[in-house]
Amino acid sequence: MKDACQRYLEDPEGNPGHLAEFEQCRALFETLGLEVEERPVSVGHLPLAPWEGAGHRSWPLAGGGALLLLVVTVGVCLWAGVTPRRVLEMPLTTVQNARGFVTGAAAALREASLVVQVGFGLLFVAVNTALVLLLRRAPRGIDA
Repeated sequence: MKDACQRYLEDPEGNPGHLAEFEQCRALFETLGLEVEERPVSVGHLPLAPWEGAGHRSWPLAGGGALLLLVVTVGVCLWAGVTPRRVLEMPLTTVQNARGFVTGAAAALREASLVVQVGFGLLFVAVNTALVLLLRRAPRGIDA
C-alpha cells in the first residue's frame, strides 16, 4: 500500500481522484462491492452551519436597537440635566485619575524596601505563570 492509498482510505473526499489514478485500489473497491463514484459534490444545497448564517441575521434589527439605545441614553442625560458631551468627557477625567493612582503606586513601590520589591516581583511572576498554565489547558466544551 502506498502513501497515496493510505491518504485516500483516511479521507476519501479529500482525495477524490485517487481511484482514477490507481487501478489496484479501484479493483479492490469493486471486489468489495463498494460503489466507486467520481461525481463532484454540489455544496450549494448543503445546509449552513450555525456560524455560517451571518447573512440570515437581522442586521436592521441590530442597528435599530443600537439607535434606540443611543436615543434613550441622550434622553436620560437630558432628563438628569447633564449634557451628552459632559458624559463623554467624564471617562477622560477618570482615566487621568487612574493614571495618577498608578504613577503614585509605582513611586511607592520604588521607595519600598528590597523585601517588598522582591515579593512583588515573585507575586507578579507567580500570577502570570498561573495565567499561562490556564491558557494552555484544553478548553472544555459547552456540553462537557
